[in-house]
Formats: sequence, C-alpha cells, structure tokens
Amino acid sequence: MRRWFAVAWIGLLLTTLGCQPVPVSAQAPPEEKVDLHRQIQLLNLINGLELTPEQMHFILEKAVDARATREALKAQADAAELEAILQEIRDALMAGLHVSGELRDAFFAAQEANKQLVETYRKEVLSLAKEIEEVLESHQVYALKQYTPCVIPPVGEPRIGQAGDGKAVALLERLRAVPTDRFELHQERIARRIMTELERRFRGRLLIPDREPELDRILALVEEARSLSDVAFELQKESLIQELLAPYEAARSSGGRPQADVAAVIGRYLLDPAIIPLLEQRLELIEEWGP
Repeated sequence: MRRWFAVAWIGLLLTTLGCQPVPVSAQAPPEEKVDLHRQIQLLNLINGLELTPEQMHFILEKAVDARATREALKAQADAAELEAILQEIRDALMAGLHVSGELRDAFFAAQEANKQLVETYRKEVLSLAKEIEEVLESHQVYALKQYTPCVIPPVGEPRIGQAGDGKAVALLERLRAVPTDRFELHQERIARRIMTELERRFRGRLLIPDREPELDRILALVEEARSLSDVAFELQKESLIQELLAPYEAARSSGGRPQADVAAVIGRYLLDPAIIPLLEQRLELIEEWGP
C-alpha cells in the first residue's frame, strides 16, 4: 500500500495535460515500454492533420522540450522521502497510535511540493502548446477540437484536417448527376435521408420540433446545387455545405458536445513523449522519399 501511494504521486506528476502515466515495470524502465495503441492513435492524428514537414519539425522540437521539463521535474519529486513518511504513518496506525502533528505536517509538505511540481509542468506544457497552436492552420485547429483518439477511423469519414466537408461535397456532386425526372420522383425521400444522416452524425444535437421546414430547407439547397453550372458549383460548393451544416454545427457548439480547449488537446497528444519517435521516423521518410 505504501508503495502505491508513492507511485501515485509520481503518476500525478506525469498525467498533467494528458501525458499518460508511465506504467511501472519491474522488468524494464517505463520509457522502454511501447504502447502500440497510443502510437496508432497519434499516427492517426498526425496523418489526419496533414502536417507539413516544417510543422512536424516545430512540434518535434516542442515535444522534446516538454519531455526534458518532465524528466527534470520527475527527478525533483522525492519519492523516497514520501515513502518514508508513509511508512512511519503506517507503522503508527498498525500500533494503534495517533499520527503525530509533526508526521502529519511532513506528509502535507511533501504532498504540496509534488503539487507544485505538477503545476509547474502544467504551465510549461501550456506555454509550449500555445506556441504550436500559432503554427497550425485554422482547419487543423478545428480538427483538433473535434479529435477523438481511435485505432481504426470510421469507414467513409473524411480525414480530419480537411477544409470543408468532403463527404457532403461528394453527396451534392452525386445528386447533381441524378436525372431530373428521377430526382423529382424521389426528392422527398432524398431530403429525409439527408436529414436522418445529419441527425445521426451530430448525435441528435439539433432538436427539430417541426421537421417539414427543415426538409424544405435541405431540399432547396440541393435544388440550388443542381441548378448551378459546373463552374458555379465549384465556386459555391463550400458555402452550400456550410449553409447545410450551419444549424447542426451551431447546436453542437452551444448545447451539444463542448468545444475542446485546443491548447489542452495539443498538450495531451502533440506534446506526448510518445509522439517524438513517430515524428522523427516520419521526417526521416520524408527526407528519404519526399513529402
């Protein structure tokens, strides 16, 4: 039990802003243990953000800085002292004695020192995360806000980080190719299927008490897309998609899934020490084979 308390405080130091606690192993140092799930999640993020080599170099530099700070603060955490205090507390309780005021003060002092180390690390990582945020494009920041770690991305979903919505654009392009007579025959069913898909995609965040006006709105946008020339559609397709998704996006931002703190997400993932070898390998491949 006393070792669990000592390790727990070190674990707290290592978990700020999303750095995963390093598992304790008697066979090998924690740094040697490879978490393949974590690596795959981070590779999905790297690929989805479509980072430029310059951005990867910058993130790598900041991740190395974060790791150095982490290791320096970890060295300052006196686990041996805390464990000795916990041993004395255990012995006193085992003997049926009260914990002395001096021993209690020593425990809280050691506890507070570790909390200060955690706060120091949190502030340093937050500062580094904000530097990274400044070099990201707006669509990459948006992708980070929506990011959910996964091993296998959902089939058919657009890669995160893309401007616009590739899946919705492809849908409009297919509907533009439908013959007029067939479209007019099935237009109501088409509008209902689009609305059902939007509700599923945004997890019902937009409550629609009267569905007919929403169906009319969707259908009007589809008909507008069909009426445009090829050139006009290419120029206007992004704004059409934005208009189609606008009420659902607004519902998600206000009453649905809360928008993530980008700096916290960066700290949790892009400054995770596990990303360092992945970025190094990716940059080596780019230098060898080109972007």
